[in-house]
Amino acid sequence: MKDAIEKILKEEERAGKILRDAKEEADRIVRDAKKEKENIIDKAAMEADDFSHKEKQESEKRFMSEKENVLKEVRKETLAIRERKNKGISEISKKVFSQIITIKD
Repeated sequence: MKDAIEKILKEEERAGKILRDAKEEADRIVRDAKKEKENIIDKAAMEADDFSHKEKQESEKRFMSEKENVLKEVRKETLAIRERKNKGISEISKKVFSQIITIKD
């Protein structure tokens, strides 16, 4: 009977050790999973930050390009208007001068 009880106690001790080992392994797996989760989150945050930075740069580049195109068009229109005004003033001044010359004292 004593042998049976000792065998049962040893078996309980062995089962307890297996249980402790399994718990330690489970705890390690959970710790590793948490670390991996944090790494994934950090990586995703960095990638999102990089992506938004690149998008911002590309948007600014597109905006500046469009701005330059608009400015070129405005300059062309302004020069054309100025030339028409100068030409119109020149023709008007010729007419005025011509009429002044034809005025008799």
